[in-house]
Amino acid sequence: MLDFYVLADEGDVRKLGLKPRVSLDGPLYWFLHRYFVHASLEPGDFSFLNPYEDTAIQGYQLHRLKSELETAYVDISARNGSVLVLVGWRGESRTLDSEEWGQVHTDELRQAISQLLELIIEAQSEEKCLYALGD
Repeated sequence: MLDFYVLADEGDVRKLGLKPRVSLDGPLYWFLHRYFVHASLEPGDFSFLNPYEDTAIQGYQLHRLKSELETAYVDISARNGSVLVLVGWRGESRTLDSEEWGQVHTDELRQAISQLLELIIEAQSEEKCLYALGD
């Protein structure tokens, strides 16, 4: 699970007992993962916005993430119903037969993308960080 907050300091999450503003996991996270990879300022970095790590996003990185999420929104707007998403593989071998797929509804994707875009705009306007905290 990857939880998102807009904060001046990461310590405020625990100190103030804040609940996440947006949470991503499962097929929802994995659909957006490709856009997160493209938003990374380090080309080929597949770990940007990893659900197992904490990430502070600010400045130009916020702009890159916003641009990629806007592209994700356009991409999902062309679809209705639900989308199948590759979420992993069974066992050690990565083959067509070992693929595991999950399903996510396009309305859920649109809502998550819209919420993330709102958080980015808030972080930019208040000059705060967007924190993505993994579990």
